[in-house]
Amino acid sequence: MDNNEPDISVFRTDRPGIRKVLGDLEAEVMELIWSRPASEGTTVRDVFEILYDRRRIAYTTVMNTMTRLAKKNLLRAEKQDQAYIYYPILSEEEFVSRFVGRILQDLFVSFSGPTRKSVDALPDPQTATRARELLEEIAQRRAAEENE
Repeated sequence: MDNNEPDISVFRTDRPGIRKVLGDLEAEVMELIWSRPASEGTTVRDVFEILYDRRRIAYTTVMNTMTRLAKKNLLRAEKQDQAYIYYPILSEEEFVSRFVGRILQDLFVSFSGPTRKSVDALPDPQTATRARELLEEIAQRRAAEENE
């Protein structure tokens, strides 16, 4: 795995949205961070104050979650005075695109024929077209890697 790639190693089909690849608290933290201007950065205290009203969470739990998200290459931490300021490495759209691409690649590598048939059978033509484009990109990237 590329050091800059987000660590997406779990996929839960029964969960909604980004919770398919992140835990509930991780997803909630990322959604809060993505809702703010990326250039401003976010402190643990910023996130804690919002989350505490919702779920009476401990400050250290928020701090540990944001540290874990940084280790997963989803946040970048910069020390400023006595606090760390966290910045999203990817926008929400970029993150979703990466995890969809990663899952499609895994399916394509493991189950090429059934993956193509399933994509062709998708009821929404725009979704099917985008999925075919992603599969084609995966196939081209894999062919290029094999020829290196």
